[in-house]
Amino acid sequence: MAMKEKTVTSPEARLEEARAYYARELGDGVERFVGAPYDACPWCGSADFGLRIVCRDIRQFKPGTFRLDECRDCGHVFQNPPQTDEGLTFYYRDTYDGLSAERTEASLETMGPIYRSRAETIARIRPDTPRRWLDVGTASGHFPAAAKEVFPETAFDGLDMSDGVLNGVAAGRIEKGHQGQFPDLSGELAGQYDQISMFHYLEHVRDPFADLDAVVETLSDDGWFLIEQPDPHARSAKLFGSWWPGWNQPEHLHMITEPNLVRALEERGMEVVEVVHREAHIPAEAFIIVMTLLNRLAPTIEMPWLSEQRRPGRLRRLLAKLVIAPLVPLAMFLDKTFLPKVLKSYHAYRIVARKVPRAAEHPAGPGAAATSTPDASSASPDPNGS
Repeated sequence: MAMKEKTVTSPEARLEEARAYYARELGDGVERFVGAPYDACPWCGSADFGLRIVCRDIRQFKPGTFRLDECRDCGHVFQNPPQTDEGLTFYYRDTYDGLSAERTEASLETMGPIYRSRAETIARIRPDTPRRWLDVGTASGHFPAAAKEVFPETAFDGLDMSDGVLNGVAAGRIEKGHQGQFPDLSGELAGQYDQISMFHYLEHVRDPFADLDAVVETLSDDGWFLIEQPDPHARSAKLFGSWWPGWNQPEHLHMITEPNLVRALEERGMEVVEVVHREAHIPAEAFIIVMTLLNRLAPTIEMPWLSEQRRPGRLRRLLAKLVIAPLVPLAMFLDKTFLPKVLKSYHAYRIVARKVPRAAEHPAGPGAAATSTPDASSASPDPNGS
C-alpha cells in the first residue's frame, strides 16, 4: 500500500494551525458534541441502568464532562449520552496524531516487552503456529513487529482507521495495511486469517457486536482470536474514581465486562479457551495518575485548546515537576506491589478464543471456558509498564 504524500510543516506552524482550529471549535461550545442519550442498555436492551461515574478528559484536559452509566442487569458500562462523530473527531485530534504524533510513536517504541507478552500468550496456548495474523487497531504496527520475534514464520497484516497503518507498511512492521472500519472491510477479508488480535480497541467503537461479527467472518475455520480489554470491574477503578486511566473519556464508548464478552463470543460460535487477568495487567495506573496531575498543574505547550492563562512557562513546569517528583516512588510501589499483589486488582483482562468449525459446533456448557482466577492466571511474569 502506497504512502500518502504529506506536506511538511514546522512545529511552530502546526501549533499555530491547531490554535486556530481549537479557537473556532471552542467558540461554538462543546455542548453540540453531545448525541442523543440511550433509553436502554446498548448491550442487553434493559431499561434498568443508572449512573456509574462522571469523568473529564484527563489525558489532554479538553473541556467537557462525560457520563458513564451501568446496566443493573448485565453490568455493561457505556457513555451516555455518547459523543457525536463530530465530537469524537474533536477529542481524538492531536491525541495520537498531529501535535502528539512524535510522542505517541516514542511511547509505542518502548512497549516491546508488553507486546511480546501478548504474543507469548498465543505461543503458550495455541498448538500450532499462526500462518496469517491480522492485528485490528494496529496503529503503526508496533505489536506485529514485536510478535514477529515470537512467530518469525507468521505473516502479519494490520488494520486501522488512521494513516498510521500506512506508516507501519512503509516501516516494514506489517506486510499489508487495511485502512478503514473493520466491519466495512470484513467482507473482502473473509476467511483470510487464522489469527486475529485486538488490544484495547473494542471499547472505542460504536457497535462492538458488528466488530465481533467481523472477527468471525474474517477468521478461517481453524482461526484463533486474542483480545484484551480494560476491566470496569477492576478494584482500582473504584479506588481511583474518575481519575482511573481505564475510563479514558471521552474515547471509550463501551466498557465491556468479561462475562459479557465471553458470552458474545460463544454466541458467535467461538470457543473461549482461556481468560487471564494478571498477564494483561500493565502496572502503570498510579504512575499515569501522577503524570496526569503534573499536566494538570503545568500543561505542556502542545495543548493549544487551553486558555492563555493556563499555558505555563518553563519555570512553572519545572516547579510542578519538583512538586510531583516525590510522588513517583509511591506510584511505583502502588503499581508494582499494592494494586496487583495486595489488592489483587488488574486493570484489564485478556481472552483467547478459537473459531469452532461448523461440523464441530456444540452448545457451550457452564464449564466451557477455562477461566483462570485473577490471582493465579500468570504463566509468564507481569509485563513492565511504560
